[in-house]
Amino acid sequence: MAKDIKQLFEVYPSQAQATIPVGVRINDMVFANGLAGIDLLTGEPAGDLQAQMTKILEHLQWLMEKAGGNMDNVVRCAAYVTTMADREPIYTPWEALYPDPADRPGLKALLAELPAGHLVHLDAIGIIGGKRQRIDLPNITARDPAVKMGNWFFTSRCHGNDQTTGKIVEGGIEAETRQTFENFSALLKRAGGTEDNILQINMFGRDDSYKEIAWKVFEERFPDPENRPACHQLVNVVSESMQISIEMMAAL
Repeated sequence: MAKDIKQLFEVYPSQAQATIPVGVRINDMVFANGLAGIDLLTGEPAGDLQAQMTKILEHLQWLMEKAGGNMDNVVRCAAYVTTMADREPIYTPWEALYPDPADRPGLKALLAELPAGHLVHLDAIGIIGGKRQRIDLPNITARDPAVKMGNWFFTSRCHGNDQTTGKIVEGGIEAETRQTFENFSALLKRAGGTEDNILQINMFGRDDSYKEIAWKVFEERFPDPENRPACHQLVNVVSESMQISIEMMAAL
């Protein structure tokens, strides 16, 4: 494994007293985990929710530039807020930074417990030198896109939308899970790949009750335990119009 790593370094803030790295670059990939809207030296939060989100994006831009790239190389992000009401407002600074819906990274907003005074955190993945390509299915609208960059393909949270009508299929968790996998297959085909390229799947339900049914569909879809992708089942916010949300990443 080590022989495949050509370049690895942590990116630290410019202040000498700041001892926590903002992120890490491994080969051409940049990872940031838990970026907070704080002064990197004092640790003080920047202000209200949108002020903290704006500060986080400034930290992310600084990280990408110090890693050798820029914000055009960001491919996927995950935001964490503490209340349902805070999920929508973070999109204001986000969409100001990325005003073109056809060319922005994927973003999802989840709920999490954060340190006192922290209203939003952000995880991010970037690929130095990469160029985003948005991939969509006809008849299915998505605020947060599936994005191809180089040989990597990331979706945000996808759902059991019928590819003809765009509506969530009837039949509950099992039907929605099956349809989401069909949508993954169609997205991968448009990106130039197949389901064999999937490396990881993350499932989201409102509580643990969805897990057994969704896992059964997953095992049927990927019957070979030695070659199926990693799958994580998580409990977090899911829209009232559906029972499950699923995301995946693939190496094409």
